[in-house]
Amino acid sequence: MKRLVILVVISVLSNCIVCFSSVNGQSAVVKEKRPQLVVELISDKAVYRSKEDISLKVMITNDGLVDDLFIYGELGFGYAASLTLFRRDAKGREVPTRFIDDSRGNPPNLSDPNTFVKLCPGHFLGISYESSIYNLNLDRPGKYRLWVEYHSPIAKSEVKSASFWSSEDGNVRSNVLEIVVRP
Repeated sequence: MKRLVILVVISVLSNCIVCFSSVNGQSAVVKEKRPQLVVELISDKAVYRSKEDISLKVMITNDGLVDDLFIYGELGFGYAASLTLFRRDAKGREVPTRFIDDSRGNPPNLSDPNTFVKLCPGHFLGISYESSIYNLNLDRPGKYRLWVEYHSPIAKSEVKSASFWSSEDGNVRSNVLEIVVRP
């Protein structure tokens, strides 16, 4: 919980940063061109036992300075959904899973405005993810790196809003989270 509060505060503060430069001896505000979507991955702890469950939280934040951004509102894990969880061992090798996430909600009703979430600058949409260390195939003692990628399951041609993050906008990778698994 303490990590979550710290990350939220850092995220909010990072949205308040404005760059200054000097033009003819005068200070001028320069707006930084940055990606507008940031994905953060947080775990409930850093060290697990091989028989424990892991609790992850994923936050998708609009870190733009001015513009609102719309995203598909039903977050889920799986290639057909909007989030994919990646796992690597200490040597950087992919760790295959014992359980395949494939969240498939109802087909989105694109004419229903409740299908989408408006993220104002500094706002986020999140989801909790619970699994066992065993199901994620992380039960061998060692260090692991986890991250998620957000990918919109909806094409830009299907939505009328110009500020919608669509499948054509590409994947957004989260921070890399390191965990340790002990016997």
